[in-house]
Amino acid sequence: MDALCFVLLSVLLLAGVSAAVTRTRWPYRAPCAALALWLAACLGALSGLLLSTYGLVVHFGEVAGHETLRLPFDLAAVVAAWMFVVRVIRAYVRLHRQGSARRERHLTLLSLFGRPDRRVSAVILPSRQPLAYSVPGPDGGHAVLSDVVLAEFSDEEVDSVLAYEQAHLRQRHHLLTQFADAFCAALPKRRFAVRFAERFHGLIEMRADCAARIQCGQHVTASALARMAYDKSPEPDIASDCRVAARRRHLLSNDDVAAP
Repeated sequence: MDALCFVLLSVLLLAGVSAAVTRTRWPYRAPCAALALWLAACLGALSGLLLSTYGLVVHFGEVAGHETLRLPFDLAAVVAAWMFVVRVIRAYVRLHRQGSARRERHLTLLSLFGRPDRRVSAVILPSRQPLAYSVPGPDGGHAVLSDVVLAEFSDEEVDSVLAYEQAHLRQRHHLLTQFADAFCAALPKRRFAVRFAERFHGLIEMRADCAARIQCGQHVTASALARMAYDKSPEPDIASDCRVAARRRHLLSNDDVAAP
C-alpha cells in the first residue's frame, strides 16, 4: 500500500473517531471506553503515518523509478501530515509550559492563604462558596477544598469530593487534557474544535467520577456533585445536555465502572 493510502487511512481513522466522540451521546454512557478509543485512534493514526514515511523513504528509489506520477502526491500527503503532528507537539509544549508556570504561581498562593489539613489530606482555603479542585505538582500535587465544604457537607460527601480530586492527580488527567487541547489548537478554529474540547474535558471529569463512585458509592458521589454545582433537583434531567446533569446520570447508572 502506498504512502498516500496510509495517510488517508490515518486521517479517516482519527477524524472518524473524533467525530464519534464529539457528536454522539454514547460517550456519556461509557466515558472510559470513549477516552480509550480516542487515544487508540491517535496511536493508530500515528502508526499509519510512520508506516507511510517508512515506505516513502525506504522505497524512494523504487517509487521514483516506476511510479513517478504518484510520488509528488505521496510526498505532499506525508509532509502535510507531519506538519499537523508538529503543530500538535508545539501546541502541547506551549500549553505544558504555561500550565507549569500557572501551577507554580498557584502553589505559592496556596502556601500563603491555605492551611494543610492532614485529617482530610487537602489544603483548606477560606471561602463562602463550596470549592474543590486539584493542583498537580512534583510531589504528587494537592487537593484543595474550601472550609465551607468541610463545614456543610457530610463526611461521606467530603470523602467523595476528595476521591474525585485525588483521581485527577493520580491519573495525571492534566496531561490528557493538555494533549486534547493541543490537538484542538492544531485544528482550524471552528466550532468542532470547541465542541471536542468541551466533550473531552467532560469525559475526563466522568473518569474521575468513576473512581469516586467506586470508593464512596454512586449516591453519595452524585449528591456531592449536585451540592458542588448548586443543583437541587432530586433526579438529573434525562433530556438535558448540561455537563453536570450528564455526570449525575452516569453516576446513578451502572455502566462503565472502571477501577481507579
